[in-house]
Amino acid sequence: MIRIFQLDETSVRKIRDIDSFSDTERTLWVDLQNPTPAEIKSVEEKFDVDFLSQQEQLEIESSSRYIEEDDFLIANSNFLIPDPEHRYITVPVSFLLKDDTLFTYRNADLKSFADTVKRIKSRRAVFSDGAQILISIFESRIDYDADLVEMVSGEIKAINRMLDLDANLDREMLLNINDYQELTMSIRENVVDKQRVISSMIRSDGWFSEAEQLRLRTLIKDINSLIDHTNFIFERLEFLQNTYLGLIDLEQNRVVKIFTVVSLVFLPPTLLASIWGMNFDAMPELHWKYGYIFAIALMVLASALTVWIFRRKNWL
Repeated sequence: MIRIFQLDETSVRKIRDIDSFSDTERTLWVDLQNPTPAEIKSVEEKFDVDFLSQQEQLEIESSSRYIEEDDFLIANSNFLIPDPEHRYITVPVSFLLKDDTLFTYRNADLKSFADTVKRIKSRRAVFSDGAQILISIFESRIDYDADLVEMVSGEIKAINRMLDLDANLDREMLLNINDYQELTMSIRENVVDKQRVISSMIRSDGWFSEAEQLRLRTLIKDINSLIDHTNFIFERLEFLQNTYLGLIDLEQNRVVKIFTVVSLVFLPPTLLASIWGMNFDAMPELHWKYGYIFAIALMVLASALTVWIFRRKNWL
């Protein structure tokens, strides 16, 4: 799918038919979402641009994430999107800025792009070139990343309230904590990736006006705050994980303690039963009329005495 946003006299109009499109002078933004090879070739021919391949978009080197030449600027960044199987996955997005036109290449539907389209429709005067749209997309994306961080933080608080000795400590909660660790690391990686790209944009030579540079610096401050917050969340998750494992150890110790106490309570009666079970002829209690009752009473007394000693020592 191709969407072309072009400046009109009083508004910004959207064009979808690339074949009948010819006036490229007032174009603000060309957005390619899941484009076919034919659509990519058509845009490249009409606007005299060359898009990076998907393999080039995934490169992690700084030289591949941001490319600046005299007549164009390329920035590649990763965006997190919800996924039914893996909760969240990372998709690459490529930005190409040539003259005053922004070209975007993506293979997923992204909320930050939809939000930017709404801004363009409602505030046409704010957007006069592709650089402003590029910054707006990153602003919307950072806001979305901040919402993700707040969501993770809120759910961690809920997990924290569930952690006590009376809770049902099972492996699902530990796996849940691990999932949040993975999500927090993914958010941090994506935010750091944007930090690198936006820092390069701030150092660019003549591509952004003073007002746009100010917006980019504000974005860097927001990103630094998010990085600090994700670091705090990750430390908190490690603390929760250690607390959870500590509670499991306490629960196991309590179970072992119960088994130990029960074994010790029945140890004196077992000793007595073993002594009287030897059946030697010289045992005086063997033919005693009250021997059985005496033995039972002595065993009960020995168990009660053991329990009393344990309680006195605060071992129970």
